[in-house]
Amino acid sequence: KAAHKVRCRGASVSKARWPAPVAMTTRCLLLVALSALASADEEKPYEVPTSIDGAFFFEPFINTERWVRTEDENYQGELQLQSYGVFRGKAELPDALPADQGLELSSAARKHGISTVFAEPLRTKGVGLVVQFELLLKQPLQCGGAYLKLLSADEAVPPAALNGDTAYTLMFGPDKCGAVHKTHFILRHKSPVDGAIKECHLVGETAAPPLSDKKPHLYTAVITPESEVKILVDGKEVRSASLLDETAFSAPINPPKKVDDPDDSKPADWVDEPQMPDPASVKPDDWDEEAPRLIEDPAAERPDTWEPDEPLQIPDPTAEAPADWDADEDGEWEAPLVPNPKCKPSGCGEWKRPQVANPAYKGKWVQAKIDNPAYVGKWAPRQIDNPAYYYDAAPHDVMPIGGVGIELWTMQDGILFDNILVATDPRVAEEAAERTFSARKAAAARLERGDGWLGAASFYLSLAAEYARENALPVGVAVCAVLASIVLLCCCRAPARAAEAGGGGVEGEEGEEEEGEGEEDDGEEDGEEAGEGDEAAEEAAEAAEEEKPAASTSTARRRTRKATD
Repeated sequence: KAAHKVRCRGASVSKARWPAPVAMTTRCLLLVALSALASADEEKPYEVPTSIDGAFFFEPFINTERWVRTEDENYQGELQLQSYGVFRGKAELPDALPADQGLELSSAARKHGISTVFAEPLRTKGVGLVVQFELLLKQPLQCGGAYLKLLSADEAVPPAALNGDTAYTLMFGPDKCGAVHKTHFILRHKSPVDGAIKECHLVGETAAPPLSDKKPHLYTAVITPESEVKILVDGKEVRSASLLDETAFSAPINPPKKVDDPDDSKPADWVDEPQMPDPASVKPDDWDEEAPRLIEDPAAERPDTWEPDEPLQIPDPTAEAPADWDADEDGEWEAPLVPNPKCKPSGCGEWKRPQVANPAYKGKWVQAKIDNPAYVGKWAPRQIDNPAYYYDAAPHDVMPIGGVGIELWTMQDGILFDNILVATDPRVAEEAAERTFSARKAAAARLERGDGWLGAASFYLSLAAEYARENALPVGVAVCAVLASIVLLCCCRAPARAAEAGGGGVEGEEGEEEEGEGEEDDGEEDGEEAGEGDEAAEEAAEAAEEEKPAASTSTARRRTRKATD
């Protein structure tokens, strides 16, 4: 058994390998490092995508041929195709993709209006809706909107007549004025009972990117076939809600079953005040409501060092008129005023007593209240069935969408829209983002990292640090797994090294057998040796059970033979 154990340890020493997690992690790190170095100087020219597979509508603003400016006289704001880096005719911003451009609102304190109409309406029943666009604010947004409107097909108006009253199905995007900064998600819903349309605003806080970093941001809104709403900014979900949640919107999609009866009114003798003035409570005769809160301190006296006749400031006695001062042209020169040093001990000028609390002050008298014995309770009108009630179990089926409009009033110029997408599958939006927003972000990162392998290394280290901050839990688990694998490797190899170092001390046939078997590399010979070792172990066990005295005698003989040798 001892020889078999030594042989196994010897085999483990000769065939030790790195554990699988460490090997896989090492390979991944090597691949990442090689990819980083390989791509450090690799920069493929950017091609503006003209279409996205699966998109119902996609606008990269190569041109504005399918867009129509409103002819409403109130909309005089200029709209033009412009690159990301140019602002007011000057290259003032970093431009990672000079070949790309977007539609810019270029007039401050003006209304802007432009729209495009689909060849056929988009219907979302059973599929949902996705709207996505890129937005660059070339200067901080102080007051104004930067959102899109998906125009309603049922109430379509000519694009040239676009204005603030044009019907829309969904309005989505950021808006800011003063301290109010939010991302609008406003869905207009049509009642199947009476055809009335109401605006349903998503309420609560929706995280929004900074409006002053002068960087492009990606806005995505998703309505799933399950009527769930998801808001994403730069590809990360920042808000979710259900269209069926009565508390998620300012006006719920589905109205209440019961409403107040408009014909019901409170009875004239209904008492809904739980308390009443106490008739036994009377203002005391000595209660002075006119007594002031503060009075002059009667015990105060003017200090002996007070200088009532001295001014608080005097002309500076050390000041002198400038050498070039001309009294005829400049007038009489006057020294500047400085604090009067005589006022330092106590003060100067008119002395006034300090104010103290008035012990006679009681304030306005208020009559005490007691429980009202006639109190009936809070009155509320009776409830009746809502004649306009309906239940829309699939509000994701929004009003048909007939186009896209940009209808904005803003105090700032330099608002750039790009890569507007309308689809029904979120994966289409992800592909569009990968080909546009992500490509631009990667190009901007290449500009920031600098040239050469040192800049690339610094850049990728910063990316790794950012990734670790954003994904602390999975990164921590991965690091712990790697460390545990390394510790496990060290613990496994230490006994193996000890066995290898102590293998030479095994004497006689056992030492020779271990040495011979430790050098075997052929798999079949290892199997034969292991089989022989097992047979020997079984025979030894049987002999020990049957004749223990014989085993003791055999042991004595081996010791005697060893001593003789």
